[in-house]
Amino acid sequence: MFNDYIWNTYLKADGKEIVKIFEDAFTKKFTSKYINKINELQKSYSCNSLTDMFLVGELQKVKLNLDKGFSILQHDTQSVYSANNVMKSFYALIQGDENLPATNVFGYFANNIEVFSTFLAIELPELFVPYYFKCIFNLIEKIANEFEIELPQIPLKKDYEGRFYYFGKVCEVLHDFRKKHNMSPYELFAFLYDFAPKYIGGRDSYIIKTEVLPEPKSAYFIGGSKDDAGLSNVNDTICAWQCSPDTRAGDMIVMYLRTPVSAITSIWRSVSVGFNDPFFYYYRCTYIAKPVSIKHIPLKVIKEDKIFKEMCIVKKNMFGINGVELLPLQYNHVVELTGANVPKLEFISSYGDLTLTREKDVEDKLVKPLLKKLDYSDDEYEQQLYIEIGNHNHALIPDFVLLPVKERGRQSAFALVEAKLTIPNLAKLEDVKIQARSYSRQLNTGYSVIASKEKLWVMTQDDDYTKDIFSSSWDMLKNADNFAKLYKLIGNKNRPLKSGGKSAKK
Repeated sequence: MFNDYIWNTYLKADGKEIVKIFEDAFTKKFTSKYINKINELQKSYSCNSLTDMFLVGELQKVKLNLDKGFSILQHDTQSVYSANNVMKSFYALIQGDENLPATNVFGYFANNIEVFSTFLAIELPELFVPYYFKCIFNLIEKIANEFEIELPQIPLKKDYEGRFYYFGKVCEVLHDFRKKHNMSPYELFAFLYDFAPKYIGGRDSYIIKTEVLPEPKSAYFIGGSKDDAGLSNVNDTICAWQCSPDTRAGDMIVMYLRTPVSAITSIWRSVSVGFNDPFFYYYRCTYIAKPVSIKHIPLKVIKEDKIFKEMCIVKKNMFGINGVELLPLQYNHVVELTGANVPKLEFISSYGDLTLTREKDVEDKLVKPLLKKLDYSDDEYEQQLYIEIGNHNHALIPDFVLLPVKERGRQSAFALVEAKLTIPNLAKLEDVKIQARSYSRQLNTGYSVIASKEKLWVMTQDDDYTKDIFSSSWDMLKNADNFAKLYKLIGNKNRPLKSGGKSAKK
């Protein structure tokens, strides 16, 4: 929620200088002072030194071209009525007489979005914003959620034309927000690149510190080239990579280098939740860190191995590898062959229903279908929600948070669900209750729910989430009376009236 008092206090203090830097650069002279300040600001919300350096280089291009008198708009700006109109003209300009396909037009735009957006914002500051969030669209989403900015729906990956025009739509939404709160364009820019990222916690709002990563639930392949060969030798490196949007923080990431070795060479950890970034050409993104160089497994060995050779990606000669999931048996085989000192994936190969062999199966095949039956839509619960603890410190909390309210200073939820693969005895159940109780207290939930392949347990806030007020096997939940009891406790009886922070009446 936007707080006028806090915003005005910012403008009277440090914000005054930031606004002036934007205004001077966009109305008077685009200088190295502006470039250096943007680089400084970006370091508070970006964790990728490569993209930081790239942005500096792109802004230097802007300065060089402005010094030469270059203008991106070749028409009378007084006749422009909307960002969409400008984007249509810009699309035609990039497409040119060669009538380039949408994939090429978008690729050119996305690869140069910092330059193009800066020019557009200089020439039409009432319509556009400079875009300095390469591979960090998840941060924009967090800012939008915090300040109740309703972003338009992200186009599908292959809708390249829609992704091109999406930039104009985002700019329109941001300027609507600006007008609502009586900001100048340059105050909006300061809001986006200084005030808002710091307000929500900067990089700590989406990057999980490696020392507190949760146990991995899945493993995914990523592919690299010779330019990436040395990355695994830098222990503190954090970088964005094309991966599956289903990636969760803590998951294992297996690097396959296509060149020069054509081999599996390192294992990483995901330190963010996977997300879709409409302005990242490859669309699906996660942040990886904590690399461990391993004994190489060459492609020849992979193709001959009794476990690996049956994988579809191996039969495709490892093409299209980014984001391909390794099953627990396959990933653990990588660890065993290399002797790598990294976590394995927990799974059960001979216990009851063989389709439930790991914790992710419990989430996908039991919990998510149950939430749907309890009338929760996909946007009414969140997995791996961050909450703020203390002064801009963040902690990862449960597997599922139902109807979360995520505004700074008053994060809460209706209920949470903590999933485990198996809870075979009371001692294990009590351990999981302790973990779930700490989460529930932080979010002040009405209910705390534990789910395993065996059963479901529900605890309530009334006795500090101690005793089960409901428990049932999954088979027993097929009984209408049992399901009705559960629905009465945690069913979504009161849908939220609007998007954004969500709450339930108890």
